[in-house]
Amino acid sequence: MKVFAAVGLVTALLAVVSAQAEDRAGNCYWGDKQPCHSETGCNYGCHKRICWSQCNGACAIKVVMEKLIAEGGSIENFNDFWKIIMADGTNCVKCPEWCYVDDGSKGYQPCSANSDCDSAKANQCLSHCAMF
Repeated sequence: MKVFAAVGLVTALLAVVSAQAEDRAGNCYWGDKQPCHSETGCNYGCHKRICWSQCNGACAIKVVMEKLIAEGGSIENFNDFWKIIMADGTNCVKCPEWCYVDDGSKGYQPCSANSDCDSAKANQCLSHCAMF
């Protein structure tokens, strides 16, 4: 029974995400305080000399679920749920979760300023996606 409910929920999540406009800048949790990748809705920048990005973790699941309930959505494909929620730098929801990003070679992307992270802003997380 729980599996069927999860499948219905994933379908609804897909509907919410696919209905978003191309400009997702409104999803950047830290707004203008940090650079915002308008295509993904993820803030990013340089912290302690390592590039970071907003990501989708536990908070993202809650936010997407609330949107689905409000819009009366349903989920049909559980695999699609993970494509939306995984911390891969795409389709951020407005949550205060972040991670250090991969430099493309399984290492941290070094930086000294936010602008140094422009090329890595959509890279996958190398660390956990968390609120801290």
